[in-house]
Amino acid sequence: MMKEVYGEQCHARCTVLRWCQRYEAGRVNIKDLSRPGQAPVVTSSATTSAVNELIWQNRRITTCEIAVELSISKGTVHHIIHKKLGYGKVCAQWVPKHLSENQKTARKGVFLSQQFLH
Repeated sequence: MMKEVYGEQCHARCTVLRWCQRYEAGRVNIKDLSRPGQAPVVTSSATTSAVNELIWQNRRITTCEIAVELSISKGTVHHIIHKKLGYGKVCAQWVPKHLSENQKTARKGVFLSQQFLH
């Protein structure tokens, strides 16, 4: 019945049964498991520092622009930015997700100076 509704995009019954068996065996999260033929994400310290440098030169740069500039995949850029450098987008600018004490103090100073200017 499923093939009649969804056509060729429907998964085979044996695949669904295998998923159910894995779930019942306790393997709930299978998203991050490596798969055969999957390319590993390889990042060097030079690539990571090059991405970091591009971000600090232009805080509004996109992952596509970084990928083209450094001739690496968008997936690798995404991995470096979010996993290695710990950045996130706020108001279209890359910012560190976890600030150091020095960065927090500097932000407070900027905020207070802007508050008194208006």
